[in-house]
Amino acid sequence: MRIGKVVDSRSHVDVVCQVDKPHESERPPEPSDITFGRFVRVGESSVGILYDSQLQNPDFGNFGPRLANRAQVGVFTPDYFDEQATLVSVLLLGSLEAGHAMQGVPQEVVPIHAEVRLLDDAEVSRFHQDPATSVQLRYVPLVLSHAGAVATPLLMGVFDRLASLFPEDRPRIEVLRKALLWQTTMTAIR
Repeated sequence: MRIGKVVDSRSHVDVVCQVDKPHESERPPEPSDITFGRFVRVGESSVGILYDSQLQNPDFGNFGPRLANRAQVGVFTPDYFDEQATLVSVLLLGSLEAGHAMQGVPQEVVPIHAEVRLLDDAEVSRFHQDPATSVQLRYVPLVLSHAGAVATPLLMGVFDRLASLFPEDRPRIEVLRKALLWQTTMTAIR
């Protein structure tokens, strides 16, 4: 399901998606579709995770329509462009192509206006399977270095989702959870 399009980037692995408005798509995303920690496909093959949001409202504090000077007409007319937007930050974690998944910095540069759509459980599972069909999480260092203060809760949510998708790997996922909690605790003590 499409949730929006890429409108900006902060780096090669950190892009900004503008969420579709009701008049821009047949089925605009619901608030539950754009929640913290959802996996998405960006463009043709890149896979990312939603980790931050911004509300853009240039009209905040403005008590009337702005007037635009229409020089060719010679009159002032109200400017009614809808400039309000919901923006979500997407951290790119790898790529998913027909044959295989690659975790790490994606090689593809995501173009402006690239479509962003939600991954279903089957696609999330495929992205997290190594050739032996065990769970893989090679992007953890990337999340820890780029997601800032929300890295730990983001990864904890990922671990929860993967524990339900890969019940046979639950003990390995629990080891990662405990290691991350230990690291977070020790960093806070310093």
